[in-house]
Amino acid sequence: MGGVALHEEDCYPWARRLDVVQRRKLGPANADLELHASRMWAGRKEWSHVPIGDRRGLIRAVFKEMAMWVPPSGRQPHYFAVAVHKPSRPGRDPTQVAHEEIFMRFDEFLTRLHHTGESHRSLVVADDSSYERLVQTWVPRWKATGTRYGKLHSFAEVPLYVDSQASRLVQMADFVAWSTFNYYEHGHTEFIQRIHKRFDAAEGVQHGLAHLNRRHRYCDCQACASRRDKQIADAVTKHPL
Repeated sequence: MGGVALHEEDCYPWARRLDVVQRRKLGPANADLELHASRMWAGRKEWSHVPIGDRRGLIRAVFKEMAMWVPPSGRQPHYFAVAVHKPSRPGRDPTQVAHEEIFMRFDEFLTRLHHTGESHRSLVVADDSSYERLVQTWVPRWKATGTRYGKLHSFAEVPLYVDSQASRLVQMADFVAWSTFNYYEHGHTEFIQRIHKRFDAAEGVQHGLAHLNRRHRYCDCQACASRRDKQIADAVTKHPL
């Protein structure tokens, strides 16, 4: 599961910047195709008619923007992703675990800002899914009685769900999730390498990237290593599958 944290002033400029990148790479005829990373990579559904070189060139261009774009406000985007090792959470719904973890990490990010004198309430906008009703019951409970780490304090409302076709920013969350999935599931480092310095971090720990694995003390993945070493490496090493 992946997410992108942006200040409200930066949402429109970033969405329009992505429109420009797609139009430049593919031309007007394909400017409205949804940026859906797995379908683009495989050439499925609406991407089936686009040549492989164009599709994968656009994927790399989007990741470059995600790594380098500087918003008008000067606040860079912060990325979040959670990979759940299912055997490490026996008897628990991995979807609920992932939601709880990513919401808690986003809340911690906003709490750190609050302690510096910059206070915000947040809105979560997510892709339509079959889990919508469940999540909208989980979040009020996490705000009232807490996650296993404590209460959520920074959310102004339950998550709002939209069709990802209509939201460039939800599409960017998909790119974060896809790069993280490919790292943990297939050992691919190319795309997570491009964005890993923008996962939320503080004091050498990549709080925004989490690998929920009971053997985390012995895991050499990017997320576990940063917690153990209190240092964010320049290069993402191949994750031992």
